[in-house]
Amino acid sequence: MTEPVIIHLRDRITDADGQIEQDYSYLVYDFGDDMIARAYFDTSGKVSVMRPGPVPDAMLAYLRARFDVIDQLGPSGYQTIWTA
Repeated sequence: MTEPVIIHLRDRITDADGQIEQDYSYLVYDFGDDMIARAYFDTSGKVSVMRPGPVPDAMLAYLRARFDVIDQLGPSGYQTIWTA
C-alpha cells in the first residue's frame, strides 16, 4: 500500500435562514480500492475508517502512527478498533 492521497474538505450545514448550524472541517485519507479514512479537526486524535470489513495491515500501521484512536464504521455505527 502506498501513501494515501489526503484531501481537506469542509461541510457547512445551514438553517432555513442561511445561518450556519454545523461546520465540519476534516481530512480524507484515500488509500485507494475504496479504503478511506476521515479525521475531523475538532477530534484531531481520532480517525474513522469509512467502511466495514477487514482493514489492511499497511493502512492500520499508517493510521496508528498518526492517531491515538481508530474507529471503524460498521452495521451499528462506529466502533473503536484500536486505541494507543
